[in-house]
Amino acid sequence: MKYIKYMGLLSAVCLLAACEKEITLNLSDYASKLVVNGEFNTNATVKVEVSRSIPIMNVADSTGYLLMDATAKLYENNTLIGNLTYVNGFYTMNYKPKQGKAYRVEVNRSGFNPAVAEVNVPANIVSKSKFVDSVGIDNLGFPFGQLTIQFKDDVGTKNYYELLVRYYDAGIQKWFPLDFKSNDILFLNNDKLDNGGYVFSDVSFNGQQKNILTSIESNTATGTPKFEISIKTFSEEYYNYLKQLRDYDNNGFFVSDPVILISNVKNGLGMVGGVYNVKDTLK
Repeated sequence: MKYIKYMGLLSAVCLLAACEKEITLNLSDYASKLVVNGEFNTNATVKVEVSRSIPIMNVADSTGYLLMDATAKLYENNTLIGNLTYVNGFYTMNYKPKQGKAYRVEVNRSGFNPAVAEVNVPANIVSKSKFVDSVGIDNLGFPFGQLTIQFKDDVGTKNYYELLVRYYDAGIQKWFPLDFKSNDILFLNNDKLDNGGYVFSDVSFNGQQKNILTSIESNTATGTPKFEISIKTFSEEYYNYLKQLRDYDNNGFFVSDPVILISNVKNGLGMVGGVYNVKDTLK
């Protein structure tokens, strides 16, 4: 009797598995949008990438994603600065954004709705960095140094930062991101961005001077300069966008659900961040 019951159950499962029902969905045609990505950084000239969106189940055709024949205009406080020029995948201008200014980039291209991104560049950061080459001996008997980074946070406002420290290897003449050896809450369970930097808010030090200390193994950096410290500040919107990118990069293809990135581009997609960036090099 058990054999008959099992056979009956198996037959029912096979019958259900064989049943198929075709469903027709009346979906409107997909309308591709302009995608504008970039960072208006006070320490770099203006550069944005202009591409197009495609349906999630499609792949790009022979023309690719990037658009090389768009028109991109840059405005500062509603005054036209000029047109950006397409060079090697980006629309660029030999012009650095200024602190406290408002910027707008307008992108037009035949076959697409015009796309507009507006950003505000934050006020400056007061910072100071110092490196002491030898402050002690580690467990293996090797000397180690200490890097100290200080910056002042504005009181009464939510501020968001990215910290990137790179060390120089004179042997191969390249810069590499530094892994922080610190018990500071800023680095606990805080995965790095793709560029090796860390993003964080001022929730633990609002309105105070922040001191970041990290020990560094002897001879980590060689040549001159030894270290480059970059501190950026930006809006909460851009902070959340950077965190989304970091989480997506960390999960990769194992993400079970699609990631819908934050966008500040009207009539389009993408993100243009307004960033005040202070850099310092230590010899």
